[in-house]
Amino acid sequence: MSYEFELPDPGEGLTEAEIVSWQVAEGDEVAEDDVLAEVETDKAVTEVPSPVAGTVTEITAEEGETVDVGTVIVVFDGDEDESADEEAEAEDEGTEESEGSEDEAEAESADDTGEADEESEGDEPKQAATRVDDGDEESSAASESVEEEEAEESEPETSDGRVFAAPSTRRYAREEDVDLAEVDGSGPNGRVLREDIDAHASGESGESAEAESGASGGPGDLHPSVDIEPTSVDEDESRSERYDLSGLRARIAENMTRSKTVTAHLTSEFEADATELVALKERLNEKHDVHITYTPILLKAVVPALKEFPLMNASIDDTTGEIVEKHYYNVGFATHTEDGLMVPVIEDVDQKSLVEVATELNDLAEQARERSIDISDLQGGTFTITNLALDGEHRTGGTPVINHPEAAILGIEPIADKPVAVDGEVEVQTRIPLSLSFDHRLIDGVTANRFMERLIEGIEDPDVLLSRL
Repeated sequence: MSYEFELPDPGEGLTEAEIVSWQVAEGDEVAEDDVLAEVETDKAVTEVPSPVAGTVTEITAEEGETVDVGTVIVVFDGDEDESADEEAEAEDEGTEESEGSEDEAEAESADDTGEADEESEGDEPKQAATRVDDGDEESSAASESVEEEEAEESEPETSDGRVFAAPSTRRYAREEDVDLAEVDGSGPNGRVLREDIDAHASGESGESAEAESGASGGPGDLHPSVDIEPTSVDEDESRSERYDLSGLRARIAENMTRSKTVTAHLTSEFEADATELVALKERLNEKHDVHITYTPILLKAVVPALKEFPLMNASIDDTTGEIVEKHYYNVGFATHTEDGLMVPVIEDVDQKSLVEVATELNDLAEQARERSIDISDLQGGTFTITNLALDGEHRTGGTPVINHPEAAILGIEPIADKPVAVDGEVEVQTRIPLSLSFDHRLIDGVTANRFMERLIEGIEDPDVLLSRL
């Protein structure tokens, strides 16, 4: 029996993936859970296992091709025994349903039966696109459940059973009494935008809405308030080269643009005496086998400050207009790879020792550089630290970009000796510059300053830091 396997939904609101490589070929025999292909989703390369045993009869997606979730990517000729079992189960279910409705069927007319069949088909569960959540698994599951229930009640299916639209767009469609299934989406992957709903309501085509909004699979769908015209690039073709902005680099471009467009980005710069911090790192390195850098120390040091100023660890849910205050501390750290910047996340930093944090940081960073990191290790962050001092000797400062939907990010600049005025005298100190970027919609300057003063107290005095951990 032929079995069509669709690209599975990786969750977290992702709607597409790139086929990196096929591990099977047409004609190959595969067992259940054998690896079929490697695909790039979000920021990680993951393996796609086979859901059944059988023979690969057709591969419908090429390596390097980006396909939508739900698209058939491979066709199997399944095992006969398994197919027979499935057919038998289907016959049993059909018999039970037939027996259960026999009396009712005899009492109804043929017309009534036809109407009942139509209603039954219309009541089948529908799939709805999920939104990117703030990382709280319980909150995510609950919100997705609510969205699916709303979709079942108010939205018909498209031809493939999926309607791609943000939750805010779905709510807007309900307010305007518009069926999303009847609207031609002009956003990325056919996603329905607010402009498409307006165009549909006024009788215009989706292409017209796309032309007016400039939404050609780009940033026009970043936020309801955003309307950006795409920009073309003039060039001397004999001395230039074009290639696709895709994969990890495309995801980085999307996330950075979303962050700078949606949030009220503000950066404050600070500086602390790093003399004791340097000495602490050296002592820890001498006493432990794991290599301990400044980053894991600051990952631990930031948690007491996050607990005292919870808005620094919060997010704004733009789909509901609510502040999501998180009472757990999943701190991400930016990691450079040959393919672009990745942000692995260490969960529950407050519940782990410094050595445990350093060990996990080293392991995740290596997995990120090898592109073998699990996508779950790149999600669910509540705050991020980025080391801006990894390469070069002449950097003096920078503005880290918030890892949206988080509310803030801390940048660590190079530690260096600097002249400092102390009690009217100039002395040389080892200083560490710090940059804090935060969402000014949620956090004001006073809160940011107090947060940093709390953090700097621990940096400058290890006794204070250890007393808080």
